[in-house]
Amino acid sequence: MTKKEWMEAISLPQEEQRAVQSFRMEEVEYKNWKELFYRDESRFFEEIDEREDKGRLLLWLYIRFAVDCYGDFCREGISDEIYFDTFYDITIWAKKYHKKYGVPGLMEEKWLAVHMKGRIYRLGRLQFEPDEKEAVIHVHIPEGEGLNEEECDLAFAKADTFFSDVYQMYDCESWLLSPELSKMLDSSSNIIKFQKRFQIVKTVYTFRQAEERVFGEILENKADYPEETSLQRKLKAYVLDGKDPGMGYGIIDRCSK
Repeated sequence: MTKKEWMEAISLPQEEQRAVQSFRMEEVEYKNWKELFYRDESRFFEEIDEREDKGRLLLWLYIRFAVDCYGDFCREGISDEIYFDTFYDITIWAKKYHKKYGVPGLMEEKWLAVHMKGRIYRLGRLQFEPDEKEAVIHVHIPEGEGLNEEECDLAFAKADTFFSDVYQMYDCESWLLSPELSKMLDSSSNIIKFQKRFQIVKTVYTFRQAEERVFGEILENKADYPEETSLQRKLKAYVLDGKDPGMGYGIIDRCSK
């Protein structure tokens, strides 16, 4: 599979595709980067951070890594649909990078490293990260689409089949599970319907994820947040009142499904 074919398969924008195609690196240097990535991830990120072309370099390297992963997915009997859906996250974070910096590149490299190492799968609308040590499947919600109830039903149905019963539960930590959202959204909201799939165990306040996801970035001057959607208006009023919705942590017992 060529890089061009691969990039088309994940619908990477044309400007990003041209940037990847024009990027030059000797094969021996690529092998050194790849070896470092899989041997010492922390050192890999340290060296990447020293590069002035960090964003573009990451885009090129991660696409090469992902192409190289294809054989592993095939050997495990994983379909092309799941493979390309999983790596569509590169398109999501390349678009976010371009929106922020105005040039091709890639962000969220530590999150995307999970994909490169075959530890996460996108099954329809949702992503599932199996954790053998804890016997749990972590659920993640990719950006870019609504939380259609039927699509989420299908995603969980696929996960029930895809993963063995050694995993005893699903869990999720996200702003989408914050109990405070019930004060901003009515019961017909897809977000509230998604919440109700889980038993919400606790709320954590380690990161202002709701602001980042709803407004696209975290601003210290909260009065500057946009008010283009109903949720933006409600969340803006909420945080201007000095409150933080936090992130909810919830579980689904697979044995009781």
